[in-house]
Amino acid sequence: MSHHVQGLINFINKSPTPFHVIQSVRTFLDNHGFRELFEEESWSLRPLDKVYITKNESTVIAAAVGGRFESGNGFTLLGAHTDSPCLRLKPNSERLKEGYIQLGVETYGGGLWYTWFDRDLKLAGRVIIRNAEGRLEQRLVHINNPIACVPSLAIHLNQEIKAQGFHPNSEQHLSPILCTSLMEQLQNPTAQTANTTECGNDSTNTCFNICPISSLSNRNRHPPALLRLLSEETGVSEQQIVELELCFADAQPACVGGLYKEFIHAPRLDNLFNSYAGLHGFIESLPTLSSECNIRLLCLFDHEEVGSTSAQGADSGYTLSVIRRLNKAFEMCNLSETLTPTNNTTTSQCTKCNLDLHFEKSLAKSFLVSADQAHAVHPSWGERHECYHKPQFHSGVVLKYNVSQRYATNSLTAAVVREIAHLCNVPVQEFVSKQDIHCGSTIGPLLSSQLGIPTVDLGFPQLAMHSCRELCCSTSIEQAVRFFSSYYQHLSKIWCNHQSYHNNNKQLNQSSHHIYL
Repeated sequence: MSHHVQGLINFINKSPTPFHVIQSVRTFLDNHGFRELFEEESWSLRPLDKVYITKNESTVIAAAVGGRFESGNGFTLLGAHTDSPCLRLKPNSERLKEGYIQLGVETYGGGLWYTWFDRDLKLAGRVIIRNAEGRLEQRLVHINNPIACVPSLAIHLNQEIKAQGFHPNSEQHLSPILCTSLMEQLQNPTAQTANTTECGNDSTNTCFNICPISSLSNRNRHPPALLRLLSEETGVSEQQIVELELCFADAQPACVGGLYKEFIHAPRLDNLFNSYAGLHGFIESLPTLSSECNIRLLCLFDHEEVGSTSAQGADSGYTLSVIRRLNKAFEMCNLSETLTPTNNTTTSQCTKCNLDLHFEKSLAKSFLVSADQAHAVHPSWGERHECYHKPQFHSGVVLKYNVSQRYATNSLTAAVVREIAHLCNVPVQEFVSKQDIHCGSTIGPLLSSQLGIPTVDLGFPQLAMHSCRELCCSTSIEQAVRFFSSYYQHLSKIWCNHQSYHNNNKQLNQSSHHIYL
């Protein structure tokens, strides 16, 4: 098994939520000499600096400053996302039905929810606790064993499924079973049972009458068994647990499969595949940082699966704010180093007036890759792909096109990708949706419109996207890391050469322009 195949598997297995993704990324960046920045503090930045900043502990932006970076130079950006479709715990999750204790959940994103039935499910996320000093504190939890399941209804009790198909109601049918109420009473005979009232007209659907002791209490909101488990995981008392932000995930580990071990079976390939590949391509490009004239950026966002409109999502002012602050931090460091007592006032005022101008020039020289997984052609549903655009396994990076701007690719940005792929010997293939099938979208168009930066949407082929368990090929991860590393190393030269030629050609055309009457 290759290094990056095993690396991707390990990354997925230990990253069941966006919070755990950022935890893994932070550790990796720390181990490679990166320094963490904080929004509420002042920043300083010099050539060859390596820094990162997080938002909500579910989004991260990492930056590596080129050794030849100067004010007005560009940014080389790569964006992916940290979230995936899942079942997220409701604020009041306790459900008691027919002798079972279930957990109320919401469907996050556009999942193939029928694939979540009959799966072993684990629970992970973050818990907000009140520590011994009375301050709120975040604790990550990863209960890495199958503690819940959503069983199917037996065919004998559901004969209509033969004619009507399987159409589960996400509100009624997707609540995972945690345990039986009998076993809970036997294991914890002193545990108090919740007060219940009937919900609606369904006599089998029991809801809980929420009468909390205080606004900070979880009593009567979540099953006591769950709170005891979280207390053990976090090392605090149940009374110290203030809030939960948890989701269920497939408990079966990612693995390699297929007759020739060519497939990766895993949850959350969309989009932990590109989060991992982007991170490692970013790090593997660092040996050439001294000759780089751009700032290289890796941006991993939360909330892509639900539209990206959040403080930490791609469709916010956060990215622009961070890039602007990085640019200003570099400018101010240079300014402080060049000022002397005699020229301090005049030079300072003059230089500060140019900060915004330099930043706008930097954006004009920048480029963005939006990396999200692509749909490989399915052998049993080949007709769902446009007949001349059928991405295949083992066949390289997929350029994604859409004339309605669901993807941000255009002819120029696609040409840049082909140049980079040629340099690192990665094949290129194309995807466009059939006109009678709805096309998905990515963070690409959102960031492109926010930043005004030329953007390309691309990914690598996979099957079963948004299933509880997805499938890609093992060669893709090696190609992806190689491509992203090449992108970081060669983009500034390719893009600069294009812009120089374009500007020179424009000036030549203007000087030879004649008006004919």
